[in-house]
Amino acid sequence: MTRFRLSGIITVLTLGLMIIQGCSYLPFTKKADDDPQTEVRKLDARLIAVLPVDIKTGDRDAARMLREKLFDELYFKGYPKIPFELVDAALADIRKRDGGASGSTVAPQVIGSMLGVDAVMYTTLLEANTKYRFVYAPVSVAAVFELKSVKTGDTIWKFASKAEDRGYGVTKNGLELGTAKIFEDVVHEAVKKAMENMPDGQGIR
Repeated sequence: MTRFRLSGIITVLTLGLMIIQGCSYLPFTKKADDDPQTEVRKLDARLIAVLPVDIKTGDRDAARMLREKLFDELYFKGYPKIPFELVDAALADIRKRDGGASGSTVAPQVIGSMLGVDAVMYTTLLEANTKYRFVYAPVSVAAVFELKSVKTGDTIWKFASKAEDRGYGVTKNGLELGTAKIFEDVVHEAVKKAMENMPDGQGIR
């Protein structure tokens, strides 16, 4: 009886050692708490003045729409709104002093000293086309967004964006109405693509 009991104990111990040895070969999985936090890049800018759009190709309506969409999207990215009225009034004052200087030629340091902002957004509209075909109209919008520091005048962020879509309509009037809505959506999409590439503002935690 003692021999069988001793044999049973040895068997149990052997199985236990095998289990322990098998567990030692299991792959090591790092806990979520052990993972290093991903560093989130932030721009050295909290307040951004959005200048009127410099038009290379397109019209004033497209430029106005582009600026308004950019204004809203920057707010959603965590950057406080600087009213257009303040920015445009500062530019008007600069034009009086400098003889008609356009917004795109005004140095960011000048805007910064007048408005107390950290950076200035320069936007160039490169393309805003609607080509009417028989029952459809391709729409394309392209723009370059460039953010400059008021401290150094250097570019701290830049992105070239383009968006495309097409509107449809059986009649000419229907095609024009449908394309007008599509055009606004394409402008918004071009801005959204740029903002997805831009770091969040300090208002986003």
